[in-house]
Amino acid sequence: MLLFPLEAADGQLSLLSNQQHLLRRFGRLDLLTLAAGQVHNAGLRGEADRICFALDGQVQLQLEDRRPQSPSHGAVVSLTLDAAQPQGLLLPFGVACTLQAASPARLLVLSTHSEAHPADQPG
Repeated sequence: MLLFPLEAADGQLSLLSNQQHLLRRFGRLDLLTLAAGQVHNAGLRGEADRICFALDGQVQLQLEDRRPQSPSHGAVVSLTLDAAQPQGLLLPFGVACTLQAASPARLLVLSTHSEAHPADQPG
């Protein structure tokens, strides 16, 4: 997992660039809209890395590393993405994610693969 600051200049907020070397490929871009208090189980992707950005509102995330060979296997991390403090979250494949909106929220979720993978675990 990598939480990184976003850069704003001249009214433009840069979310991701190839100069950051975070992704090798692009698969899908989704807009997730959550009502206040709504819980969304984003599941676990077996092959796809994801990057999340809060566009509006605030969302609490609970992440669990389920990668058997990972040094942080079994670790659980809670954090908050808040549109008022722009950050991006790199969510590696093999890490399960549950989100809960503290207020009405919209998130942009980029995934490196759009195809299903046998190791995917639904939300």
